[in-house]
Amino acid sequence: MPLLPIRSRVLLFMSTVQQANIDDAMDALKSEYGGERQFTRANFLDHMLSLQANGLIDEVHYKLDANGELCMYYAINDEGIRTINKYLPKKWTQN
Repeated sequence: MPLLPIRSRVLLFMSTVQQANIDDAMDALKSEYGGERQFTRANFLDHMLSLQANGLIDEVHYKLDANGELCMYYAINDEGIRTINKYLPKKWTQN
């Protein structure tokens, strides 16, 4: 099966968990996208912030990680679920 655009795949991943941070998303998608140049922490931050700005996921909480870096957690919202159901091919949403 061909890969989805990575931002769409991040949104789909978010529909499978209660909440996730960037590292969670990267870990989950590494087997599919890990070999691509776009598979970077900076790009995943951009994907999450874009999904948030477009009203598809919400920031649910944040904390400092062991290195003192800000770690934000996100959850998909109803609009994100509607978007998945409306725009993603059924073969991706039927798991």
